[in-house]
Amino acid sequence: MNIALDNKLPPEPKFKEGIRRAPNRGYTLNKFETETALKNALRYVPNELHETIAPEFLKELKTRGRIYGYRFRPQERIFGKPVHAYKGNCLAGKAFQVMIDNNLDFEVALYPYELVTYGETGQVCQNWMQYRLIKKYLEVLTEDQTLVVESGHPLGLFPSHPEAPRVINTNGLLIGLFDNQKDWHRAMQLGVSNYGQMTAGGWMYIGPQGIVHGTFNTLLNAARMFFPLFLV
Repeated sequence: MNIALDNKLPPEPKFKEGIRRAPNRGYTLNKFETETALKNALRYVPNELHETIAPEFLKELKTRGRIYGYRFRPQERIFGKPVHAYKGNCLAGKAFQVMIDNNLDFEVALYPYELVTYGETGQVCQNWMQYRLIKKYLEVLTEDQTLVVESGHPLGLFPSHPEAPRVINTNGLLIGLFDNQKDWHRAMQLGVSNYGQMTAGGWMYIGPQGIVHGTFNTLLNAARMFFPLFLV
């Protein structure tokens, strides 16, 4: 199965006024690293589009400190629609799409155009090409497959079984001497690492609902332990 982006270039992006934007993260790559960053972003795009899109990616990298692929952001409103409004071969594949889109809703995300849900740097994935590809994979995912995603990069669908996870998702994973701000910043510019915070990169963020729900249950269980007579 070959899952790839369409070979038709989307229209130039339009940004809605009044939506918060992530600051320039800083461009610190050398020539070789810059070429690598471009190659890492272009691998998601059909070859026939490279000549047009490469200068846009380079401009984003130098002015924003990241390649976001703004052109590939869907022009329509992104929000968590009812689960059955999504395409998919299984309920889990549709449900993950709801979760992703809820993370990127203008009313939820901190910097929605930069895929940042919360915490200043917590991204759903690294760029909009990854977003589109992940959605394509989730649309064909079955109960006998598992989608593996590493820092927003979909590695592919692997045979599994209904009791296995439908998605295995990792983010960051800088280790040893590379687990520091400088190397993380370099990796993010190169397009090889995504900082997902606790729930943004895991597509689980639900904003105030999660806070209120979790706080309510914490207080309820504390009351059950220490003030059981009041709950009779």
